[in-house]
Amino acid sequence: MGAAIQSSSLATMARECGLDDAAAVPAWSLPLMATNFGAAISGYPSELSYLSRGLQRRLSPSLVLEGVRTMILACVSYAGVHPGIEARPEGMAFVSRFAWGIDYHDAVGRAVNRLAEMVRDCTGTRTRAYVDTGPVLEKPWAAAASLGFIGRNHLLIHPRLGSFVFLGSILTDADVIFDTPRPALPDCGTCSACVSACPTQALSQSGQLDVSRCLAHVTVTSRQPVPQGLPLAGHLYGCDRCQDVCPYNHRATRHDREVFRPIAGLPFVAPSDVLAMNEAAFQKRFGTTPARRRGLAGMQTVAQALLEDQSGRTTS
Repeated sequence: MGAAIQSSSLATMARECGLDDAAAVPAWSLPLMATNFGAAISGYPSELSYLSRGLQRRLSPSLVLEGVRTMILACVSYAGVHPGIEARPEGMAFVSRFAWGIDYHDAVGRAVNRLAEMVRDCTGTRTRAYVDTGPVLEKPWAAAASLGFIGRNHLLIHPRLGSFVFLGSILTDADVIFDTPRPALPDCGTCSACVSACPTQALSQSGQLDVSRCLAHVTVTSRQPVPQGLPLAGHLYGCDRCQDVCPYNHRATRHDREVFRPIAGLPFVAPSDVLAMNEAAFQKRFGTTPARRRGLAGMQTVAQALLEDQSGRTTS
């Protein structure tokens, strides 16, 4: 094991790498939310069954990096000034903010890997970095590190940046000297704006999430037909409704980074255009964005449901 690193240095190093903030927590301080993870996912839809595979690795960082001592969590804001679904033209469908630009796994991954290199260089220790791709429960660990808190919308909310943030994690066998305590975190209090704004009532006041009704699942990760009667509310890929109304996002620092701005043809797409696409056209429109992971067939399933929903409202 090499030298330790001061916690106050992490945020500075993160900014040098193009990230907005970073914090650390001892790797053996397993977050309470993570300890309940196995029970929570037992009722998830079948296409999310991959979460239960290798569950012990998700709950035990030492199985991912032997000798791990510290979890470092970093974040970068993708919030900008471009309007969201509230500016959707009639008859068009909306693509969520996280998929407006190039795939964040690439853009954020480079920054997180650079931070991991800096930690490795200054401590002489080992690191392993992930951006939403490894067996790391990033939100619970980020909350444990006081990078933010888990809101009623089940997302990590950074007190200064809000919830429109991408997370990255670094496992290391370096020690961290916690020389500067992070400010005490707030919480949602009595605010339930996200619960009221959810178009499918997937969120509850008690903090429960019905994943099968969540449009972020239905339009992004689901491999099943859109549930009969479930309102898509104009969403083609992803949903930002619970974040749009969050007070923390209203007052958040917005960096408006070019890499996260909408590329040509986004964020509004005509469902009929999606149905007319072949694979080449799909790749031209979505091939550099996270939406490419959905695939043409999956995107067309949602587009068809959107057209049927529009038709039903027109004739009703």
